Amino acid sequence: MSAKARSRWGWGFEGEMPAGETLREQKAFMEEELGFPELPVLEPVPVEEATVPEPTVGVPDRLADFCTADRGPRMRHTYGMAEPENIRAFHGDFSPAPDLVARPRTEDEVAETLAWASEANVAVTPVTGGTGVVGGSGPPEGELRAAYDGTLALNLRELDRVLEVDEDSRAARIQGGALGPDLNDQLSEHDLHLRHYPQSYPLSGLGGWIATRSGGHYATRYTHIDELVESVRMVAPAGVFETQRLPAHGAGPDADRLVCGSEGTLGVVTEAWMQVQPRPTYRSDAAVYFDGVPEAAEGIRRVVQAGLAPANCRLHDRVETSMYGLSDIERELVVLGFESADHPTDGDLDRALELCAEVGGECPDGPDHYGPGFGSERPEDSDVARWGAAFQMSGAPSANIPLAVVRGTVETAVTWDAFPDFHDAMLESMTAAVEEECGMGHVSTRFTHVYPDGPAPYYTFMAPADRDPDRRIEQWRAVKRAGLDTVMEYDLTPTHHHAVGRDHKEWYAQQIPDNYGETLQAVKGVLDPADVMNPGVLVDPPGHS
Repeated sequence: MSAKARSRWGWGFEGEMPAGETLREQKAFMEEELGFPELPVLEPVPVEEATVPEPTVGVPDRLADFCTADRGPRMRHTYGMAEPENIRAFHGDFSPAPDLVARPRTEDEVAETLAWASEANVAVTPVTGGTGVVGGSGPPEGELRAAYDGTLALNLRELDRVLEVDEDSRAARIQGGALGPDLNDQLSEHDLHLRHYPQSYPLSGLGGWIATRSGGHYATRYTHIDELVESVRMVAPAGVFETQRLPAHGAGPDADRLVCGSEGTLGVVTEAWMQVQPRPTYRSDAAVYFDGVPEAAEGIRRVVQAGLAPANCRLHDRVETSMYGLSDIERELVVLGFESADHPTDGDLDRALELCAEVGGECPDGPDHYGPGFGSERPEDSDVARWGAAFQMSGAPSANIPLAVVRGTVETAVTWDAFPDFHDAMLESMTAAVEEECGMGHVSTRFTHVYPDGPAPYYTFMAPADRDPDRRIEQWRAVKRAGLDTVMEYDLTPTHHHAVGRDHKEWYAQQIPDNYGETLQAVKGVLDPADVMNPGVLVDPPGHS
């Protein structure tokens, strides 16, 4: 399947990182449109000059056919995609590099790898695309790393097939290493699709989505990968953990949910039966404008509480659209979209627009209806299309790294009644932190997902930062901490769809019930008795805390 290698320091594949004219354009945009002071243009440290320690363990004979200690693969498996990780990689710091990288080709080889690691006291980090943004995609560091005799990155990408398709039930058995585009290319042979599109879609895959409870672009109903999992198979050091394939059941705590969100701490997701669907033939969307975030939030609340289930229902404040280069949009933008493979969607959108109009929402350009069912194509000049083009993941968001700009996000979920006060508090705390750490910058708001009882608000900060990478990481952590501390003051969650990893673990410990951490440790003690699976993620391993 996909043979391209992910970039070692930014979003996208090797050779796609912003450089030359693209980088100059981004620099000019940030200085002229966002008001940043003159920014430097830094060069990444060449690969041959990067700091990569020698491995502390050698490749065991029993893994020799699919395991390596070569410098290049170890570099590429050092980090995920969190901002501090990208900064360190750009500046050539690969000091946490795993000692070994394994690419098992079969489930038996996965099991053999975990058996050896358990015997040899080697920490294992499972990787599909390696796009995690919360510090859970690389090996442990510091004192926790010292508790192990070595580290190994287990890359699942060789297990990348759609193994079976049940067209009657609209389900497919898919291996965990299949990346988004690859698995859907295979499903398209059956006129089916796995309708899950995280922003990392071209770079990430099924096993990682399940392990991190990934959130996709669907704003309602199928918001997380959990809703599409029919059954799951995980190889743990203690053996295979496989759930029963059923549409639903009421038999005790759900074993699927034990695997969903386990973040590689219990085992490796090798395959799953997933619900799949035909491609939509009817689509309807519209751009709705409001004079303020409270008014836009009220319009969205009315839409979802009316029982409508838009595929797209995203709020972008005017700061957010300006940061995407859409500075001509001077009001709050709500993107509404409906889709169906069965029936026209114009009626649902029309009703949603009526509800938005009741609280001041305006749709001056009117709705667009397109797709094979409507017999027309999507207009490319609409604000919805412009927003979509600006939002798609590409190398451009990585321009902040060579320009010494710090960028980060804080996202959560909150009930509608608490949102207004919480929103004001978040803007106040994060803006103050940005100004204190960086002198100036921007904090924007969007809704990524919405529910009848509340939204998932998402706050993005961007600011000029220090050229020194260590100081830049400190600035990122300070602003992120200000936002997360505010989240916890309102008794919310530190993550709606970006997982826990190591970066959110401090706040996750405040969210979970008393004794829940010990419960997870006990489960880990059964499935991973040697404590080798992704240590330091979610909770401390019981034997190395």
